Amino acid sequence: HIFISLAIVHVFLWMLWDFKFSWNFKPWLNILIAIILFAQLILAQGRSGQVLFILLIPAAIWILYEGRWRYWLSLGVLACAMGMLFIPSVYAMFSLGVHQLIHFNIHAADTNSSWGLRIIAMVGGVWMFFAHPLFGVGTGDFLPGITAMQNAHLLPKTPLFIMNTAANSYISEAAVLGIIGIGAFLWFLWSLAKEAWQDRLMPQNWFALMYIAIYIVGGMYNSLNWGYADSITIALMAGLPLHQRLSSPKKAC
Repeated sequence: HIFISLAIVHVFLWMLWDFKFSWNFKPWLNILIAIILFAQLILAQGRSGQVLFILLIPAAIWILYEGRWRYWLSLGVLACAMGMLFIPSVYAMFSLGVHQLIHFNIHAADTNSSWGLRIIAMVGGVWMFFAHPLFGVGTGDFLPGITAMQNAHLLPKTPLFIMNTAANSYISEAAVLGIIGIGAFLWFLWSLAKEAWQDRLMPQNWFALMYIAIYIVGGMYNSLNWGYADSITIALMAGLPLHQRLSSPKKAC
């Protein structure tokens, strides 16, 4: 449900562009599809996607639109976000998440809670980074590293959950590849985002830019740098000809 919710948000961000330019669909059809996808976003119960919806949709509106459209669309998104909280299932999920975060205790963590598992993984990843700051523990060695910490009673054990990552793209990268790895990772994301930002109103640029935004923001509470699907997709985005500097033809001698 996490990745379904992220995919739905990506479609929403694309449709904001299409609503303005009518490249794929007419505005009324975009609105109809948006209503259906909004219902799916709620039913999927993916808090990751719901949080991204609240954070990224307003930002995309302010990038794309000017004048009164900017304010009316922002109010519409705010109304949708507020409306989510009146849906019992969504309200229960958000309340549970807030409760888990406020009452988290590293020495008495609920290892079955979403936030409890995430924070344990993040703390373990940070400790691995400080223990091996230059090159990290190595790819594939996150699980043995955090298991050793749990066996030494530095972290609570999570018998029902296998921790292959730190539940955070940046901590995961730093833990397994150290300063060199996280530096290269951040440089890659910055270079790709910068390229997509130029000519951002072009369809392929907007599509890639919104995926990168989800990848960057969503990576703060999910390990989106881990797994074949995300790796292949970010590689495809990097390979798109988003911005080309065309050199002037040389004059014949």
